[in-house]
Formats: sequence, C-alpha cells, structure tokens
Amino acid sequence: MKILEELRKCIPEVKENIELKDYSTFKIGGKAKYFLISKNKKELKSAIKKAIELGINWKILGGGSNTLINSNGFDGLVIVFKNSAVKDDFVPIKLDEENYYVETRGDWPLFFLVNESAENNLSGMEWAVGIPGTVGGAINGNAGAFNQSIGDSIEEVEVLEIKNDFVFEKYFTKNDCDFSYRNSIFKKNNNLIILSAKIKLEKSDTKKIKEKIKENIERRSSKQPKGFSVGSIFKNYIGVVDKEIINQYPEIKTFQEKGSISAGYLIEECGLRGVSVGGATISSEHANFIINNGNASSDDVWALIDLIKKQVKNKFKINLEEEIIIF
Repeated sequence: MKILEELRKCIPEVKENIELKDYSTFKIGGKAKYFLISKNKKELKSAIKKAIELGINWKILGGGSNTLINSNGFDGLVIVFKNSAVKDDFVPIKLDEENYYVETRGDWPLFFLVNESAENNLSGMEWAVGIPGTVGGAINGNAGAFNQSIGDSIEEVEVLEIKNDFVFEKYFTKNDCDFSYRNSIFKKNNNLIILSAKIKLEKSDTKKIKEKIKENIERRSSKQPKGFSVGSIFKNYIGVVDKEIINQYPEIKTFQEKGSISAGYLIEECGLRGVSVGGATISSEHANFIINNGNASSDDVWALIDLIKKQVKNKFKINLEEEIIIF
C-alpha cells in the first residue's frame, strides 16, 4: 500500500489491479499491479521518474495491437500514453509546393493520421488504413503494408530516453532511427519512448487519396481474419534458402524475387491452419494470424508460436522471427 500511496502523491490518477486484457486487441493479459493512463508528456515523465525512485518495474503500453501481454500480469506500473485525438492538433506545415510535414503525437490513433491526411489533400499514409494502434507503436515496429512503411515518411522523432535512472528528452533524425523491416532502434531499446514525430507527406488530390484508401481497405479486408488478434505474428522471411528446398517448393523462388518469403505461406505449407491450443487457434483464413477464441491465455499463444517455429524450421530450414512485441 505504501508504494501506491507514494505513486498517488505524484500522480493521483494511478490505479491498482487493472485488467490489461481490456487494453489489448488480443484480449489477453493479466492484471497490472499499478496502472496509469498518462495524458501528456509531463505526466509521463513524472510517472517514470517516480517508478525509478521507488525501485519498481514499469512498462509503457501503446494501443495494445501487435503486443502479446502475459496472462500472469505485470508486477509493477503499466503506463498507457493516451490522449484523445483532437482535430485541431493536425496542422500541416508547408516545406515547398509538393511537400508538407505534420507534427504528430505518439499517442494518436493511426487511423486519425490516415483520415486527417486525406482530408487535408496530403498523400503518404494511405497504406496504413485499417492498421490498429498508435503512431508511436507504428514507428516503434516500423509498421507497413503494400510495400510501404512509416519509416519512409519520418523526418524526426521526439523521445524520452531513460539512462542511468535519469529521464532525458531527445530528438532522433530519420537515420538515427535505424529503420529496417518491421524494426527500429526503439524496438531494440525499451528505454526509448516515442513522444511525437514529424512525418513528411505530399500534396495530392483528396479524391485520389480516398480512392486509394478504399482500394487498400478492400485488399486488407479480403485477407484479414475476423476475431481477436494482434495482426501478423511473424515477419516475412528475408534470407537464404537451401537450393534443395527451392527445388522442392518453386513458389519460394517467386517469393524471393519479390523480396521476401511470406510467413503465412510457410506456416500453411506445414499444414498448421486451424490448429488450436487451448483457446488460441492458427487462423484458417490467414496462417500468420493467431485468433483468441475468447478464453486464450498467453501460454496458449506461446505454444502455437513454438509449434510454428519448430515445424517451419524442420520443413524449410528457416528460422521465423516474431513481429509482435512481448509485453
């Protein structure tokens, strides 16, 4: 009780024993011992500093997509950095006749950035339609679709860096972010917390932008399984494949020519569509999705992840790597 009292002296809104599954698109997760929805940068910094001072564990939770939360919960402070998106916050700044940038908050829902860009005749975010989560989460994992990713549009990222028990504000250029396929310096370093970003967009015609958005929605909905999930579990494979395997599965050569091998294809070829453990099932619609049937635990999901990795390794001599964040 003393720790809770100390936390509330700093931030009265801190709660205890909150179900994290309610903050997950997977609807999986145990209780956080302490929990805070932080509405601004100042409050976020204060909460982290206080947790460090009290010597308790702490973690930041974004939009709850692309994240597997442990069903055993978290023995410490979970901070959700979240403020409702305000339309007036979307202010395009002109660079030249063709290019603009927008100063986004890390807690903006990604759909807000997509929609407001379209309404302001700005192109560059159409690929992101239908992707859940926040702008900060998308930057963290360099989210992408249709051969585009958010790292392509980043100009600058504002972060909090926790180093030697101190909290600093810092700015990263695009090169500093070390973007790669579904990865970034932020995903590799939990002590870097994204606050905001400058995202570069191009002037275009609203009608054309909305047509592209509609097309992408149709393409996504035709592939996206229904049910509670966190999106793609594994990254597509980029790397060398044994010639013997390619000869046996010529489709792999076709995938490689496009730049990567679909993880969904590899999982499907292992005959794993529809396989279940407990309340979790490998989707029969898209094999790179795991669906929570309503009562899945993180252990159920982990068992399926382990099964997939072993069978793909055995059949194709390929090591699949998780795309999701383990919380």
